[in-house]
Order: sequence, then structure tokens, then C-alpha cells
Amino acid sequence: MHHLLTKLKSISPLYFISAGVTLLGLILLWVVFFHTPSTATHAGDTLIELEEAVAEDCEYRRAIDGVCVDIASQRDPDLVGIMIENHYEARPVSGLTSASVVYEAPVEGNYNRFFAVYPVDSSIKKVGPVRSARPYYLDWVSEYPGMMYMHVGGSPDALEDIDQFGIFDLNEFYRGWYYWRDGARYAPHNVYTSSVLWRKAMEDYSDNRLQTTDYSLDSWRFEKWGQCEENCVNEISTVFSGETYSATWEYNSSTEQYERFEFGEPVVDLQTGDQVVADTLIVQYVDTEVIDGVGRLSMETIGSGDGILFRNGFKIEGEWRKESREGRTKFYDFDGVDGNEIALKAGKIWIVVMNGTGSVSYE
Repeated sequence: MHHLLTKLKSISPLYFISAGVTLLGLILLWVVFFHTPSTATHAGDTLIELEEAVAEDCEYRRAIDGVCVDIASQRDPDLVGIMIENHYEARPVSGLTSASVVYEAPVEGNYNRFFAVYPVDSSIKKVGPVRSARPYYLDWVSEYPGMMYMHVGGSPDALEDIDQFGIFDLNEFYRGWYYWRDGARYAPHNVYTSSVLWRKAMEDYSDNRLQTTDYSLDSWRFEKWGQCEENCVNEISTVFSGETYSATWEYNSSTEQYERFEFGEPVVDLQTGDQVVADTLIVQYVDTEVIDGVGRLSMETIGSGDGILFRNGFKIEGEWRKESREGRTKFYDFDGVDGNEIALKAGKIWIVVMNGTGSVSYE
């Protein structure tokens, strides 16, 4: 023992300092490589742990859907919004798989219709059948500065609002040469357009855009998460007006996307042959009211209401908020007094606008 003490006394104090620094370094390496910090978020009534949101290695991100683009000028492309019907006689529809954002909302009879948003520079041979406008769709059109709105007629209120709001409008009734009628289908389910035609319209009628020099979009938040491992939701069903206007979304963990089914069969885009999918699926609950004998609806799209966001297998409950007609609809969780804006997964964004007549279930 005396021998050992004598040897320890002979060792330089610098040796112990060096050893301590080495040990501290090893501890730090263990923390960095083996401990992943996490942030908590609500999924239903259960508090789940998410991997910390990590931004993708993306120098330029497109504002509309968060997709990475090559150069800065591609971040805020000109946009076109198109009314696409979902009547059973119009199925399968064309062009939905190529849209960046799709709004699915009820019209008269509570059957659902789509409003699809595309970058003008997209390359799409056929989109439709194109159908008529309704006033509440104009509240979403107004969120996208300078958007060109394509439709075939509309309700009296919608046509009046288009004029009053100064919407960059391309009504087929007055600009029919930017559309065609497909002889394989009966009217009114036979009107189509294409990216070649809408780019020509954008060029011909660019003076009809809003009188502003700023067309930049107020983008949603986009972040990358890991996949859900506990309390996950793998199937979401939405019903508007009976089984004919219902859909089921099934989460595919391999692609990290939600795949759309109707009557138990995959919903396929007639133009591309691809199944309709979503990277982020949002349910936005709204109040509606029947306002005339035809069954047309009014819809509360400005203000706030409940919402559920699905991504990467997670379910995040919260609320939507839209402060004005031109204001952006954004989605917030229930964490804290004001909540935090929920980060979407970059890619196809699909928003199901659901009223009290319809229903949503998940498991």
C-alpha cells in the first residue's frame, strides 16, 4: 500500500487533468450519438414523444408544399386553382395526383367537390372534369395572391364575389378556348383543361391579376419527423353523403404517405394511372348552413375551429385559424395558451373540410 501511494504521488497532476478531459469527452460523445432529444406533442388524449423535428437539407423550399427546389426563383411560382368535381358519374377524375394542395369540401346535397392547386409551370395533360364555383372556395383562392381561378360557371353568390373580390378569373363560359369537352362523357361531366392551356391563359390575361407587386405566399411550416411508433393512426375514414361520397385513407409506412380508397378499391388518377395519396392529411371542421331551395351552403371559413392533422402515422389535435378572407388558414396544436403552428410534412397537402352533416373516424 505504501508502494502504491508513493507511485501515485510521483505522477504529475497534469496526468489526472488529461484523464478527466478524456472521460468528459467520452461522456459527451455518448450523449450526442446515443441520446436523441425529443419534443412532446398531443395525439388525441395521449401524450406521445416525437423525435425532435429536424429541418431537411434543403436550401430552397417551395412555399406552397415545402418541396425542395433547385433555385430561389422556384420558391414562389405562379399558381392556378381548379374546381374538380367528384360526382359518381365523373369518376375517375384526372389530375389530382399532380396537385400540390387539394381542398375537399361539401356542396349542395353534402357531396364533396375538390379545389386543386397547381404551380403554373407544372406539366399535366388533362385535369377535370372542371365544375362550378361556390363562395367559400373563394376564401381559399384569396389565400394565394395572384392565383388564376378556373371553373365552369358558379352559384349567383360566387359569381358576384368573384367580381367584387377582383379574382383573376377564368370562367369557361367566357373563356371556353382554354378548355375542351371530352366526347367520351356526357355534360356537365366532360369539361377539361391542361397545363398548356392554363399557361397560355396566364400569358394572355396576366393583366387580370390583382393589382399588387407582391405575390409571395405566406407558407405553412414544414419539418421532417420520424415515424410514429406508439398510439399511431393508420386508417382515417371520411363520410360526406353516404357511402358514395366517403373515402378511407390508409397509412403506408414504407412510403410514409396516406393512400385513398373508395368502396374498398384504390382511387386512381385517370390521367396518370397513379393512386391518389397525401403526405399530410388535415381535417378542418366548419359550420355550414343551407341557404336556398337548391341546397347550396354557406360555410364559416374565417375565424377558427377544431382540426386534426395526420402525418407520419401521428394524429395531432388542434385548431385552424384564418383571420380574414386573404389571410392564410393555419393549424395549431393545444400546447400552451396560443398553441404552436403544427409542422406539415413536405409534399402533397390534402385538406378535408368537414361539416356537422358528415363524419370522420380513425383507428
